[in-house]
Amino acid sequence: MIKVSILTKDNQFQSMEVSGHAGSGEPGFDLVCAGVSSIMTGALNGFDTLDNTVDLTMTQEPLVKIEILNQSDLNQKLFEFVLIQLKTIEFAHPEYIEINEKEVIS
Repeated sequence: MIKVSILTKDNQFQSMEVSGHAGSGEPGFDLVCAGVSSIMTGALNGFDTLDNTVDLTMTQEPLVKIEILNQSDLNQKLFEFVLIQLKTIEFAHPEYIEINEKEVIS
């Protein structure tokens, strides 16, 4: 299962971590995994253009992490756009992807 962890603070997105495999099909034919991978690759490319306002991590495990370093409307909108796409996949395939949102209390 793909796990998505979202952290917010004061109604602002702070970070997103996406890990795991969907397991909805054989390797190379897993459409849920392919969809999430495409969304996250696009997200990394989009955030990479924002002049060091985010910390981006991608590993072979697979793991993708996006951490917002400087809050801006553009960062928040792009983050929300990525989350909406992931929620669309979760709605269609809840047995293969799970999104958890947590509020950081300081």
